Amino acid sequence: MDSLQNSLHPARALLAFVLALCAAALAGSALAQAWPNKPIKLIIPFGQGGSGDITARTFAQYLEAQVKQPVVVENRVGANGIIGTEANKNAAPDGYTFQIVSNSTHGANASLYKKLPYDTMKDFEHVGLFGTFGSVAVVPADSPIKSIADLVAFAKANPGKAFYGHFNSASHVGGALFALRSGTSLAGVPYKALGNALTDLYGKQIHVIFLDYVASTSHIAGGKLIPLAVTAKDRHKVWPQVPALAETYPGFDQIAFLGLATPAGVPADILNQLHRHVVGSMNDPAVRARLESLGIVVSTPSREEYSRFVRDQMERWAGYVRDAKIQPE
Repeated sequence: MDSLQNSLHPARALLAFVLALCAAALAGSALAQAWPNKPIKLIIPFGQGGSGDITARTFAQYLEAQVKQPVVVENRVGANGIIGTEANKNAAPDGYTFQIVSNSTHGANASLYKKLPYDTMKDFEHVGLFGTFGSVAVVPADSPIKSIADLVAFAKANPGKAFYGHFNSASHVGGALFALRSGTSLAGVPYKALGNALTDLYGKQIHVIFLDYVASTSHIAGGKLIPLAVTAKDRHKVWPQVPALAETYPGFDQIAFLGLATPAGVPADILNQLHRHVVGSMNDPAVRARLESLGIVVSTPSREEYSRFVRDQMERWAGYVRDAKIQPE
């Protein structure tokens, strides 16, 4: 009898283990189904007024209406998006903290810095893509520079005295690539945020910024900035009169992206819900019209496709940084 009971012990242990796993799975599923039942935090790793900020606040407003919970946006500025991204990485993986990610945080930074406090692929769940967009070289309306030819001439006539401002990877790499392709000594000046760079641009301390479509649209529409050329391979439909740099420098093609990520370990059910909300926002006529009016080419890949996209963008931006001869910090 004892031997029979002993032979059943492994089976009982296995059964207990399976039941425990099922209970944990059911508990996780119930938690995900209840999501969200408290306020959500959306981290913006950049300053106010930029493409990430505008897109994040647009999505937050949409998500709040869908889930009937407050979505609190928090700008965590600094270090080319690293500060906010690290805060997201270190947050509890419960679906109540996530961030807007970009070509800076999840593309170029892996090549711009010798050591990052996060792994772009391993430390995050890549939820969904909002879209892609180019940048535009802009100068103040009262600048004597009215074209790319003028900018090149000015930079060549003023070696060591011609500057572009940058506050993220797109503005940094765009200016560096242009300086390289144009054969000028146009030098980069780093800024913590877009607002600081614009202040110096208007104050004539710097001469040009390679500003993304989203952040530049209102300034151009208001007559404060003049667009010289775009970094995407084709002209921007909102400014059809503005040439693409590729028309002067064949092969010039630099685009950026914005997406959504959570810390690694968020339950799959919550990730799937979040992904559906990202796709839903891009299919919402008001949200889509808002982003498209700012120059974003909306895209709604699956979560798996988006994860591959992020990995591809890391390689793409590594090429940009290499071609621009930017040394990692």
